[in-house]
Amino acid sequence: MGISRSASFILFLALGVPLAAQDPHLGIGLSLAFPTGGFNSTNYPGAGKANPPSNEGYDTALGVQFTASFPVQQDLAVRLDVYGQDTSGTDTSPGYASYNLEHELFSIGGEAQWFLGDGDAFRHRGAYLVAGPSLDLERFSSDYGDQYFNGYSMDKTRLGGLVGFGYSFRPYRRWRQTVEVAFHKTLSGYSAPTQPATVSPGTPPADFLRVTYGFVF
Repeated sequence: MGISRSASFILFLALGVPLAAQDPHLGIGLSLAFPTGGFNSTNYPGAGKANPPSNEGYDTALGVQFTASFPVQQDLAVRLDVYGQDTSGTDTSPGYASYNLEHELFSIGGEAQWFLGDGDAFRHRGAYLVAGPSLDLERFSSDYGDQYFNGYSMDKTRLGGLVGFGYSFRPYRRWRQTVEVAFHKTLSGYSAPTQPATVSPGTPPADFLRVTYGFVF
């Protein structure tokens, strides 16, 4: 499935289906993102003196999430999920100066929420499962933190996916507190690790565990 078809499917989930649903529950949350797999650490083999062996890794990041959950049935809602984060990292190579990495992510997702047991999508109350695709706009950058070195950057548009579990509790008027644990995985636009050009960042899949605390009203 290409990016254009995937984007159309996400827009259908995020914009088309909710037209027949109830008024949305709007939400805002702060997330901690913990990189996993190659996003957490990638070893690149050397390719001569110009490109020695190196390791790239990204740190825990703070993200912001905005949601609109449209109830369809008592146990089902369709959710628009807009998420952004900025992640710092480092490229290290034995005997060479390290340089800084940065990954910026803006993600637009269309997800289904299944409320479990006594959960209620109309009230956004109780435990739920969430899953769906996303369109991820990303920028990978590198620099030495030196005013004489402008660094390099590379933009990527990739398809992602999210699956997780959440709980909405303690109503205060229309407000709910929510806790959500979800895993984000890059589904397209990457390949096996290859050595990037000197001081140019690699582009590993942006896989991370996201823990979010927020409010829905």
